[in-house]
Amino acid sequence: MQIIIAGAGKVGYMIAKHLMVYNNVTVIDKNEDAIQKIEENLDVLAVCGDIENPHTYLSVDSDIDLFIGVTDSDEVNMVASLIIDKITKVSKKIIRLKNSFFADDLVKERLGINDFVVPAFEAAQPFKYLLDFPMARNVKSFEYTKALLVSIKIPDDFEPTMISSLTNDINQKIIAAGIERKGEFYIPSNADMLNPGDLAYFYAYQDAIKELQYNIYPEDDARYDIKNCVIFGADSLGLEIAKVLITKDLNIQIVDKNLKKCEKANLVLKDKATVIKSTYDSDHMLESGGVNPDLFIVSSGNDEYNITKCMEARYYGVNKVITINNDIAYSKLMRNLNLEVVRGEKINAYYSILEKIESSKIVIKRQFCSGEGILMIRKIFAASDMIGESLPLSSKLESLGGFFIQREGDILPYNSIESFKENDIIVAITKKENSEMISNWLHQN
Repeated sequence: MQIIIAGAGKVGYMIAKHLMVYNNVTVIDKNEDAIQKIEENLDVLAVCGDIENPHTYLSVDSDIDLFIGVTDSDEVNMVASLIIDKITKVSKKIIRLKNSFFADDLVKERLGINDFVVPAFEAAQPFKYLLDFPMARNVKSFEYTKALLVSIKIPDDFEPTMISSLTNDINQKIIAAGIERKGEFYIPSNADMLNPGDLAYFYAYQDAIKELQYNIYPEDDARYDIKNCVIFGADSLGLEIAKVLITKDLNIQIVDKNLKKCEKANLVLKDKATVIKSTYDSDHMLESGGVNPDLFIVSSGNDEYNITKCMEARYYGVNKVITINNDIAYSKLMRNLNLEVVRGEKINAYYSILEKIESSKIVIKRQFCSGEGILMIRKIFAASDMIGESLPLSSKLESLGGFFIQREGDILPYNSIESFKENDIIVAITKKENSEMISNWLHQN
């Protein structure tokens, strides 16, 4: 594909690095240092120029498959999406936004934009579920289904157990989707063992997730209540997280050293949370008893700071501590430190854009475990020619992952059904290196 990326910051750099392998990528930015970094490290065309100046685009091809706007300015991204239409023919446009106000269908239609990505809003959505499943590390939701993808850290005192034994009572409501063990990720079968220290991923309905928690953790641990929450950081992501948690009827305190951020938080949250402007750091506040949270979230843009503050909060006995991960380079370190991690804005923008590029109207693709695992779903709609038909699964393909059918509230082995019914959902789980082959199989018919 011919791809233009407007913006050479962290997100633009990461997207260009991923897409350059099989595509012709051009990255445009007026920041000379950012462009130089891309020229030195990536096999792409780097153009130093003003994204809002039409002359910057005069050298691009007459046909562009994909335009991606990922500068830090919503207005610049939207203006650039209009300019590129005047210069060349563009098949698809994806724009990153900071302000969800602009993510409107009318704006999308008038600007000819295919997809918006609003990272702060999207990064906050897992918090809808983390209170319902307090032992979960992260939770992802999907279109077309109420099933969720949840990650759970297996405690150190857990007795090694075969997965089929652990899920025996809920086996048609849950799938073991992946295990990360000692830094290695793989797709397990029901005959595999679940060991202490594993980070295990399950695709399941909500009732099954709750029951699974009780099977893994002692009952008292799995049922603890979260009533008081402290969010350390009043930036855009901190506010979006607060908006989500306010609906859960929690006592919420937002702490920040920056007075302007605190004033904005008060305006946005309309006194539904307590905003504290404090020059003290989080460790001092916890040690002095100034705050006594059941849930502690550090949402700054600095991963090293987030790691330090979350470890301090655990030291002071906070039940549930969550850190925001902004830089992919820190993802595995955070998990190795046994921290509960939720993607920050930049990483969320990166993964969301890649998922929108790689998904289609037929197949939805989601990444997990830092992109090592891929979960794909395809729904059989009422008008589908596949109703009453089948999609054979070869033994070679079956060896590359897990394949299932969601039907009428159950999750069944793929080969247990003879033909598709309306509203069936095909679920395929694999490692990233096999995803293209399985995606091609899912797109048949």
